[in-house]
Amino acid sequence: MQSSLDVRNPATNEVIGTIKNTTPDDVDLCVSAAQEILPVWEKTAASKRAVLFVNAASLIRSRVDGLAALLTTEQGKPLREARDEILGSAHVFEYYASVCGSIPGDARDLPGYGYLNVVRKPLGVCAAIIPWNMPVMIFAWKAGAALACGNAVLAKPSKTAPLTIIKIAEALHEGGFPKEALQIVTGSGEQTGSALITHPDVRHISFTGSIQSGKAVSLQAAPHLKKLTLELGGNDSFIVTRTADIESAVKAAVRNRFYNCGQVCTSAKRILVDEHIAEEFVHKAEVMLSGYVVGNGLEKVNMGPLNNANQLALIEAFVEGVLDRDEAQLVYGGKRLDMPGNFYAPTLLKNVSPLAVSEEIFGPVMSVIPFGSADEALDIANSTMYGLGSSVWTSEISTARRFAEGLRCGVVWVNKHLTLPPEMPFGGVGNSGFGRENGRDFVYEYTEPKSILFG
Repeated sequence: MQSSLDVRNPATNEVIGTIKNTTPDDVDLCVSAAQEILPVWEKTAASKRAVLFVNAASLIRSRVDGLAALLTTEQGKPLREARDEILGSAHVFEYYASVCGSIPGDARDLPGYGYLNVVRKPLGVCAAIIPWNMPVMIFAWKAGAALACGNAVLAKPSKTAPLTIIKIAEALHEGGFPKEALQIVTGSGEQTGSALITHPDVRHISFTGSIQSGKAVSLQAAPHLKKLTLELGGNDSFIVTRTADIESAVKAAVRNRFYNCGQVCTSAKRILVDEHIAEEFVHKAEVMLSGYVVGNGLEKVNMGPLNNANQLALIEAFVEGVLDRDEAQLVYGGKRLDMPGNFYAPTLLKNVSPLAVSEEIFGPVMSVIPFGSADEALDIANSTMYGLGSSVWTSEISTARRFAEGLRCGVVWVNKHLTLPPEMPFGGVGNSGFGRENGRDFVYEYTEPKSILFG
């Protein structure tokens, strides 16, 4: 195995840094250090933890320009999106400052038995395995929740987007979090990730990634009966009914689908549009896309590159395949761009076969599927192994309720999509995984109950 790994700028393919490919022996040392700090960190007052979160958030906000530029350089997203992600992470840490002192418990008299007291205790050493698409925000979700509950965290960022997370962790340490309680462990999934997952003293794994990788994580963690939180992607439907405000729906669909070059788990991947307005919707989307500028995220652009060459190849193969099989009609884009880096044109497909997009398309491709009735729309929306998020666009509350109840997913938006405030539990059903991040539900992921019965 390599001792170090290169980090490349996806807009130029130039090497911008290197990271250590942490060995299993090094992981063992990190776990030992985390275990040593646990007795002290677990007993740290919640009010003290809250102050540390506020300190860190303030430092992150003061450094947003440099952090955003670094995130764009390693991940590819436009600078304004990188700024939003950095500031969003600060907001997440501020949220945990507000709730870390309210870990719930239970206390009640049980006549004939005694007095019951249920407290929630931290799990211990937790591992957070971070993807490359929204690295800073997802790091904040996982690390913030675990730390708020009194756990120690070993976070492994993706090998293609680790640099900004390292800087965010430095801000947390400067804010007062013990270095042993929050450690960044860099390296490959095959070496470093596996060492974390299989280490007997790591009690919880929070993983965001593909279904295939999530299944592998489950198998590796099973012998030690570790607690798991898995977010394994989505194939979100964006359902536009005949009563929708079509202008608002088109703008939201284009913004959401091509945000971060389409590399978002809850991106609007399948655009289901009532057949009576489908052609109008497609035309308006095409006009909007015709003004899109694609290029280096540090410049004034609407969309940057895909994060890595593998994603570029997958998107190219998907579009070529559906067009060759007559499963869709090309309206706009549909090609690799002739420029350095991992650039693919924002692509609009219409009259797409639902079967052609039953798998997640993690890139800048908008697939418009016409439907004739609400029942047909629900059937199409639910005809996927995923169940992360969906949205419905309508002016009728009865329609909104019908779709909200009928969609099989963990998150439903009405007349919006992708918005995920930290107060909102986030996670999926089916092959999108299990467990929840954000909201008060984080407590149940990062603690375990202890029942105490007084006689």
